[in-house]
Amino acid sequence: MELKNTTFPLVYYRMPNEKDAWFLQSEENAREISSLQNMPAETGFILYPFSLESSSRPLFIQAYKHIQRSLDDLILDNINWNVKSKTSFEKTKTKEEYCRDIASAVDFINTREIHKVVLSRMKLIDTTSFQNPLEIFTKLCNKYPAAFISLVYIPGKVLWITATPELLVSASKHEIKTVSLAGTKPANSTEEWGEKEKMEQQIVTDYIHGILKQYCENVTVSDAQEAIAGNVKHLKSSFSAILQKGLWSLVSALHPTPAVCGIPLAKAEEFIARTEQYNRKYYAGFLGPCNVEGNTNLFVNLRCAEVFTDSVNLYIGGGITGDSIPEKEWEETELKSRTLLAVLQ
Repeated sequence: MELKNTTFPLVYYRMPNEKDAWFLQSEENAREISSLQNMPAETGFILYPFSLESSSRPLFIQAYKHIQRSLDDLILDNINWNVKSKTSFEKTKTKEEYCRDIASAVDFINTREIHKVVLSRMKLIDTTSFQNPLEIFTKLCNKYPAAFISLVYIPGKVLWITATPELLVSASKHEIKTVSLAGTKPANSTEEWGEKEKMEQQIVTDYIHGILKQYCENVTVSDAQEAIAGNVKHLKSSFSAILQKGLWSLVSALHPTPAVCGIPLAKAEEFIARTEQYNRKYYAGFLGPCNVEGNTNLFVNLRCAEVFTDSVNLYIGGGITGDSIPEKEWEETELKSRTLLAVLQ
């Protein structure tokens, strides 16, 4: 497919368990969103950061072209990628430093200041030559059929690739679906789920249930089930409800969930800011197609990477409770990083 104009944003995405991908092309610059209450009504794609304190702003990409395409066809797209060089590196933490952060979090939790906090880190991958992002995208689609896969490209500013297992909100007219996803083990593990993972998942479930009851009626939730996500598995409960208030008001209330931040939220956010000491940007935010024939599907931006001309920044993290063991938490982030590393390397 010959693209006549690649000076404006492009998005490729593949919905979970679908064979084909979607291609979205804009004919204007990405719009900065001042508030979710001011979300445009047009068909498009949203890219929202973890925190509004971030220098990465909430963006809406309007769809002037929005078509479904086969994966085999995508690699033929002729795109002159205008991607930033990684001129300055945020500090990536060593294993010792990250484990020290985990131990600090456990101590903080055990003083009963907070119940859970999610701590993340970056993993920098140097690349000897710039890979075609569409090759990465199609490989992720083939390797992880149950994930939401996306490539968001804003020339000269953003190239973000995601393979996330976690739904934030799916809305079709007034019907709402979401999930609580937490706890992590290797996909091939036969061990029983421990109390740490069960408690971590229950915290997220209770929080989301409480939010949904404020905005919806007929809220139902399933028992926790195992969910495979590439080389790891999680505990997942599924929700359905009937929306009674505005969709974007519900999204504002849900984000960030304890699955990516912690609880209580304000204290967890404060602890994250002073401990991580780096900008999460769009990691642990959310993204997805909006207003597509009445449907909006938003996903938590996990298992994601920011692509530069000579390197890739992976963003990985895990939920910390009072029972967390620093060494195991490090191993969990290493395990999660392999979702993208399996394709990047």
